Amino acid sequence: MKSRDPISSHDVSNVRELEKHLSIRSRLFSLLAIRRGALRLKKWLRLAVILVPLTALLALGIRFMLEKAYGLNVEQIHFKSTRNIISKAQALRILNVGESVNMATLNTEEMRRKLERHPAVRSVRIHAELPDALYIEVEERIPIVYVTWEDGARAGLNTRLFMDPEGMLFPVDETLHADFLGVPTWYLRPEDVQELTVNTKIEAQKVRPIARLIAAANRYSPEEIPPISEIFHPKDWELRLILDNGAEVTMEVRNIREQMDRLAMILDHAHATHRRVRAVNVIPSLNPTVIFEDSPTTK
Repeated sequence: MKSRDPISSHDVSNVRELEKHLSIRSRLFSLLAIRRGALRLKKWLRLAVILVPLTALLALGIRFMLEKAYGLNVEQIHFKSTRNIISKAQALRILNVGESVNMATLNTEEMRRKLERHPAVRSVRIHAELPDALYIEVEERIPIVYVTWEDGARAGLNTRLFMDPEGMLFPVDETLHADFLGVPTWYLRPEDVQELTVNTKIEAQKVRPIARLIAAANRYSPEEIPPISEIFHPKDWELRLILDNGAEVTMEVRNIREQMDRLAMILDHAHATHRRVRAVNVIPSLNPTVIFEDSPTTK
């Protein structure tokens, strides 16, 4: 005997079509309808059995994470200063960060902006890492010179600020900048800067020769070239320096490094011959003009 074919989808469709012509009572009490409803209910119950525990576990996990996060305070603060000017304690004091700071409410972007508002700071990087670590990296502004007005003493304008290699002006803080209090003073002309105030930036073309001068001078020890005390920029092409030993040096804004090399050789020769240089013009590459304390102009 041939086995009967399983019910096809076409047959099922025909059955459902026939059921539509039955009365509502007949349809409600139809064995087929009851069976289908039971199958559907069974399927949803199986799905519920799977989803309910998963949903509960997910809710518990989220709740646990939130409770954990809100229960964590900053325990480890890793601080790095690229210039060793601002200390960890000073940075945390500026940020007002202490043991009560919570990881979940920590706003590192606002902290970065707050620290960068300090005039001695050039840039800041801050990020937090769970469960309890905060990383702060600060790059400070390097004072290369003091700046003040050339005629300030006469006019009573004795404002004095620091300037970094980019020409940014910022306040002198004797606590933060204890290692930089001996930098030279650059006497500004009215055309050098419009206003001598914090956060003013001097034009790069005016700052460039000063920054190059300081970099070239730092290549030598104080025994080779005495520290520069004062810097004047009387003309766009000319620089005049006063060294700590009182010697006056005339330079041009080009080839500053080569001129500093000539100055070092002149001072070395003066030391070897037991003479003291009073003034020197190192602009000429050959036979620079030298005036000694005990003699007239010497070539």
